[in-house]
Amino acid sequence: KYCWYHRDHGHDTEECRQLKNQIEDLIRRGHLRKYVDRDRDVPQGRREKMREEAPRQEEELQGVIHTISGGVASGGDHKNGRKAYERQSLAVQQVHHSKRLRTGGDEEVICFSEVDYKGVRLPHDDPVVVTLMVELFTIKRILTDSGSSADILYKHAFDQLRIPVHMTFLVVDTPSPYNSIIGRQGLNLMEAIVSTRHLLRKFPTRFGVGEAIGDQQAARQ
Repeated sequence: KYCWYHRDHGHDTEECRQLKNQIEDLIRRGHLRKYVDRDRDVPQGRREKMREEAPRQEEELQGVIHTISGGVASGGDHKNGRKAYERQSLAVQQVHHSKRLRTGGDEEVICFSEVDYKGVRLPHDDPVVVTLMVELFTIKRILTDSGSSADILYKHAFDQLRIPVHMTFLVVDTPSPYNSIIGRQGLNLMEAIVSTRHLLRKFPTRFGVGEAIGDQQAARQ
């Protein structure tokens, strides 16, 4: 049994009391008239379809905000790129092993320990905000967001850099407390591992494991 209104199992949509109450309330407020007026004159199959459409009608009245996803990590802004990305995603389960982007040298072991808590005030739920050197510029307030499918560079920071950027960013012209957001694509490119608990990002380099330490004070500000 599945209820399309609650998007959950346990009872059928037709048995859902909460949905019936919502529909009755909508009818009293003047909505769904086109279903009520013609309900007796339409076939049974059509009436069932209308009942299934009722939750979607409720969604349209309330307004729904869906997940925002996009950028280079999902195939880019072009239709062909997104189609190619979708084809790759269908083949993910068939891949047994993928070669790392980095070649040569021993694989660095990246781990976190109690030592990495140095300077971190616990408990906390602060984001990992770091400062990085880009060419001759010190860029502060860079958010490390492993949940973002895009690497974002805000226009106010981009205008001040005036230099070529070697990573692919979406340049966004909107106010933001951050200068840049490093998402999954950038983290994977650097082969970086992030610990939000330690407010720390570690990544392999030719000289060993590098670190980008989170600025807890900047994160809270």
